[in-house]
Amino acid sequence: MTELQPDEKSIEFVLAAWPRAARSHDDLSWEPLYGDGSDRCFYRVSSGLRTALLVQGRDRAENRSYELIGRHLWSLNQAGPEFLAVDQEHGLFLIEDLGNSSLQNVACTLDFSGRVEMYQRVISLMANVHQKGKKGFDPKWCYQTPRYDRALILDRETGYFTAQFLRGDLGLTLPVRRLTPEFEALADAALHETEAVLMHRDFQSRNVMIKQGRPRLIDFQGARLGPPGYDLASLLYDPYTDLSEPFREEMRSYYIQLRTGKPGFDLAAFTASYHFLAVCRLLQVLGAYGFLSRIKGKPLFRQYIPPAVRSLKGLLDREEFRFMPELRRVIINIRQKIEGRT
Repeated sequence: MTELQPDEKSIEFVLAAWPRAARSHDDLSWEPLYGDGSDRCFYRVSSGLRTALLVQGRDRAENRSYELIGRHLWSLNQAGPEFLAVDQEHGLFLIEDLGNSSLQNVACTLDFSGRVEMYQRVISLMANVHQKGKKGFDPKWCYQTPRYDRALILDRETGYFTAQFLRGDLGLTLPVRRLTPEFEALADAALHETEAVLMHRDFQSRNVMIKQGRPRLIDFQGARLGPPGYDLASLLYDPYTDLSEPFREEMRSYYIQLRTGKPGFDLAAFTASYHFLAVCRLLQVLGAYGFLSRIKGKPLFRQYIPPAVRSLKGLLDREEFRFMPELRRVIINIRQKIEGRT
């Protein structure tokens, strides 16, 4: 839990890193910020009209990725925040303040044309990271896995869904062997002949901040190499915004329009894998919501389970998912159970 004010070491770090803005403790004011599912602590620090964010992280490997990937994104036309100062020994970061306006907050205030324009800006940012982010990126920077692959899907997405959502949150005791062959076939279909780009892997509306009308990325330490369709599916099948299917298709077409003809982009492979990746993403999301609400004591995430289940059911109704009858049956039963609960 984030305290009202950081410890003395952190305050000294900010004073040393920000000499022009503050000369003593009394020049600074602090605002603790909520970090969603993150274990890190966040503070907005103010001195006069100037503000910045202090980030405190305990995991050394994650901290290293946070800085290296963050600086790389900043080099990509400022896709992420600027790093003002870093103390890796103590896990302290002073970064640019991107404000309080996330895409989730902003999107619900816009009319249809405004929402289209905003999402096009976000997708332009995504396409630029996908097209240029691989150059200069070192997979050794990644603290989890260097790339999104079959093992990751089966362990941290379908496996996470089974352990944290089906068993943990819903208390279901399904024999895993009934779902395993379908999950293995899903992983193969999702990765078939896809290109590897620099993917964020949590490209959803709460991880996109809108500063002065421009989208910027946060929570990027889990970035790695992987298929571009995963990020796009993460954005368009985002339970926080629950977009309509026609809007999703319009934005998917816009992404394709931006990348068609660019080096490395294979339209046929992108199109063939996209909906399989969307299912992988929604299974991961449901696992995360189960974990965060039940284990981490963050019940606010529970409200997003129904839209995630509804989107998953819609995908599994598609013709290309005929090889997953067992998962579809499970999701239909879950949807009935959840709708009866809510």
